[in-house]
Amino acid sequence: MSTVDPGQALRARLSEAGIDLTYPEAVMREVEAWEREPGIDDPTLEDRTELPFVSVDGPNTRDLDQALFVERRGAGFGVQYAIADAAWFVRAGSALFEESLRRGASYYLPSEAIPMLPRPLSEGLISLGPAVDRRAMVFDMTLDAEGLCTRTEVVRARIRSRHQLTFDEVEAVVDGRSEHPVRDPAIVASLQQMRVVGQLRANDAQARGVVPYHRSEVRVRLTPGVDARLSAVEVARNHVEADNAQLSLLCNAEGARYLRDRASSAGEAHPIYRIHPPPSDESLEQLQACIDAAARAQGLEGAWRWDREHGSLAEFVRCLPQDDAHARFAAAISRQTIMVNLRSTYAREPGPHYGVGSEVYARFSAPMREVVGVFLHKEMWEVIAGKGDAPGRDEALRQHVIESANRSRELQRQLSAAADQRVIDDLFFADLGLPLAARPAHLGTLMGMRRGRAYVQLDDPPLDIKVYVDRLDRGYRCDALGVVLSRAGKQVARLGDAVALRVLDRDAQGRWSLDFVD
Repeated sequence: MSTVDPGQALRARLSEAGIDLTYPEAVMREVEAWEREPGIDDPTLEDRTELPFVSVDGPNTRDLDQALFVERRGAGFGVQYAIADAAWFVRAGSALFEESLRRGASYYLPSEAIPMLPRPLSEGLISLGPAVDRRAMVFDMTLDAEGLCTRTEVVRARIRSRHQLTFDEVEAVVDGRSEHPVRDPAIVASLQQMRVVGQLRANDAQARGVVPYHRSEVRVRLTPGVDARLSAVEVARNHVEADNAQLSLLCNAEGARYLRDRASSAGEAHPIYRIHPPPSDESLEQLQACIDAAARAQGLEGAWRWDREHGSLAEFVRCLPQDDAHARFAAAISRQTIMVNLRSTYAREPGPHYGVGSEVYARFSAPMREVVGVFLHKEMWEVIAGKGDAPGRDEALRQHVIESANRSRELQRQLSAAADQRVIDDLFFADLGLPLAARPAHLGTLMGMRRGRAYVQLDDPPLDIKVYVDRLDRGYRCDALGVVLSRAGKQVARLGDAVALRVLDRDAQGRWSLDFVD
């Protein structure tokens, strides 16, 4: 087992990719200049400090990109969603912008976050912290009684957040529990309306055929100490986090439409879109066949069978039984529905985002964490002001931003995969010191099979591992649909079954050899 501190090892990977923990002197000089003159008193800003904005985020978040205020507006709702005005401080051609372009995004490690912008900006001057005036891009949206957006105005404003609230704290407010920290009736009313709007937007997403995947994620965290180790835990999203996400998605879709219309009508804007193509008909046909065969193998009927002719994939996933007796099978089927998805990318041409069910989509909501957000805010302000950079310059810059954004997403994926692998390595290395017969059986769920590999999600830690069954030389065979695994003509496991694995060894490429325990 490696003795290198896991946090240090991941930081080294970042360094190899050219991402440093420190920033160039020219960048820090610009930070100091902004601290002296931040532009909070800019007379062109619309003053909305009287509105009871609050930020709603995770408990350890310091770079607060968003704050919100929701109210009744006639028969419908008014949603004011404020996003930090990073583009005011990070201007094209500046050292700050060039460094942001080089980094592409903030990076998240189990031990720490490596911010795209220096902390005095990302956690200070730009962040929408409580009880201080801040610059913001405010999406002022009018929604009808069904939660559909009928009008959007985008303004550059000065706001003052009243509270920095966590998802759990807001859930306590909405549920009316006495321990919540909010006493202002206007804020309580705003958060209650946020719940209503969030549910209406979720209903609209359902009507648009958005597939409702489970609301939890696996996070790898560093346990500090002399023997620092990584551990993986599954964290469920509560209703408030989902509600807040619906408002963020709405802003991103509305902003994309706004810039798309200006770009197509007069060439005034140079948007960057987040594109997510839908699954192909062929992959959906294969998915249906896999689900049907898996249900038959488990002896299940009814809601476990998907008929594409009579119901969408979204309807099927939403109606999957959630009883404990079939929890593993439901998880495996949900995983199969995810696997038909293609990866999303950033692009200059508009296109649909299948994952959120939007005809066009752009990432306005994280301008302190993604250079693409800074660029989109710049484009929005230029369109609103009726002026911008020379078209050729903006076009060239847009391409550089797209390349940087896509590159940073791939780097974050690699970092997350490396952290997951370190957790697995720590777990399995301990087994190698034991005689084979004494090595523990690791329990998990068979999530899928293809190309000589079986994919198992362990129960503890809740991470995915690959079992290279084609290299075990024990006569393993998987059927054509990836539903039944057999050995020497006898069934070993079906998709969604509980399985037990034992560590055999580790090859020179760092791949673990595991076998199924009878």
